[in-house]
Amino acid sequence: MDSKKISKQEWQRYFDAFSIKYLKDKRPEYIEIQVLSEDMGAQNEIKWTPLKGITYDPKSDILEIQIDKLDHLISHPQEIYVNEEDNGWLTAMMVVRRDGEKSIIDIR
Repeated sequence: MDSKKISKQEWQRYFDAFSIKYLKDKRPEYIEIQVLSEDMGAQNEIKWTPLKGITYDPKSDILEIQIDKLDHLISHPQEIYVNEEDNGWLTAMMVVRRDGEKSIIDIR
């Protein structure tokens, strides 16, 4: 499974389509998020929490990861790379912010 870069013009459509297709059934999916920065190294942000949806708002330039009881917001993402299965299921993604910080997201 190779990573592919999603162009910024596709983010809103891509994540809306993923959330509608895969996250609206009764079976929960789970997400884990690690943040990598030069200052702090790797830090666990979210540990296997139910995932409700992923959206991108181009007006505010925020990627919103909706999880159980709260949201994880990534401001001003610059690049997004995804790993998908053949059927389109998103297994992992990496979000690079303007300041160089990276969010590594695993989904199961």
